[in-house]
Amino acid sequence: MENVFEESLFSKQPKQFEKIDSQAKAFAANYCGSTIIRDSIFGIVANYARKRDLSLEILRYPFNDDELWAFTFVKKGTLFLCVNSELEMCKQIFAVAHELYHIHCYAEDIDPDTITSGSLLDSKTVNDLAVSKEDIEANAFAGLLLMPDSMLDEQLKLYGIEGEKISVDEVLTLMDLFALPYKAVVLRLAENHNVTQAKAKELLMVDAAFVSDRIMLTGKALRWQQNSIEISYFGSLLDDMEYNSEHELLTDGREESDKQYLKKIRKGFRKES
Repeated sequence: MENVFEESLFSKQPKQFEKIDSQAKAFAANYCGSTIIRDSIFGIVANYARKRDLSLEILRYPFNDDELWAFTFVKKGTLFLCVNSELEMCKQIFAVAHELYHIHCYAEDIDPDTITSGSLLDSKTVNDLAVSKEDIEANAFAGLLLMPDSMLDEQLKLYGIEGEKISVDEVLTLMDLFALPYKAVVLRLAENHNVTQAKAKELLMVDAAFVSDRIMLTGKALRWQQNSIEISYFGSLLDDMEYNSEHELLTDGREESDKQYLKKIRKGFRKES
């Protein structure tokens, strides 16, 4: 896990990290308000698209692949953000915030190429193998947006957590508060200078199985370790189909063809057993 720090934007490009920090703060002021975001990120992305007059569909479905977190692409002028609902909620939240940066770059014409070509976020990109400049920036943006400096400092004070003395269980407390994965929380503590780089690396060397055991034993952050596999949402497609069916706006043949099309999309996301 220690590679997360070495490969972060904060470690590799400090000046660019400061720029992304400013972008995240400006974005939060305009679209997020002053509360901890957590799973509100889904609504924030939708609201951002609405304010920017972007056509956006958010699709949530279990991909049957825990390495694949999310992907975004443009088709016929519509942005499609697809999220793996089989992942833990904390990972889904981070994934959406990561993809939001790509959408933001597209909308503001900062760098539309990533989304135009198709953005894909997998576990390697999150952990330590982000190969593109924009993916590294998107990882930093996601952490800064979901765990802002001021709110992090506030919660550390409220819970009496001292940086250099911070324990794994106290990291779990912050995971519970901000709905973020373990590594993302530790990295933010280092970025915000709440802990030294040495302390961050020490925390990142903790075995993932031990972290999972402590979550189960203490119950801290457990709610964000659950998936949302029961949620299958296909943007406006299913809503429109149900509305048309309810109001008898379609012929029987068209209604059946729409149902078959939705079935085809489901199969495209996940192989049926």
